[in-house]
Amino acid sequence: MDKWVRKAQNGDKDAFLRLVQDHQLAMYRTAKAILHNETDVEDAVQEAVCRCFYKISTLRQPAYFKTWLTRVVINCCYDILRQRKGLLPLDLLPEEGRTDDRDLSLDVQQTLAALGENDRLILTLYYLNDLPVKEIAKLLSISEGAAKMRLVHGRKKFKETFERREQEAGYQWR
Repeated sequence: MDKWVRKAQNGDKDAFLRLVQDHQLAMYRTAKAILHNETDVEDAVQEAVCRCFYKISTLRQPAYFKTWLTRVVINCCYDILRQRKGLLPLDLLPEEGRTDDRDLSLDVQQTLAALGENDRLILTLYYLNDLPVKEIAKLLSISEGAAKMRLVHGRKKFKETFERREQEAGYQWR
């Protein structure tokens, strides 16, 4: 990946396109963890790609491209949230009739959507985007210990929420 990042930093648009395509799902998942509206998610990812294209030359260490890209996506999501502050979200779950699962089962996706933002984000970054705790801590500007604690808390909340939803649907856990 370092090779592609260096090429992109030297103005190779095809190399940049390849990097974006390789990380497209991770960007989507990160944005979806923060934003619930599909249109906002798409806007955040598109804005992040544009920002990264124009700022890739400022990336000092190509090995941290994924971390840098994820941070840009998170910043774009927060920008969107700030812009619509005061507006009430109409729908916290995926739009009806849309197939948004993108490798997630509907139950898992709905459980993630029901979690608080911090829990949803940390679980998405760790499990879906395969980022190590150390990089997550840097991304979120917290200590590694705090990132680990958030993971523990997120896992617990996810399990509780998932089991509660399953019980409400008539399933029993043994």
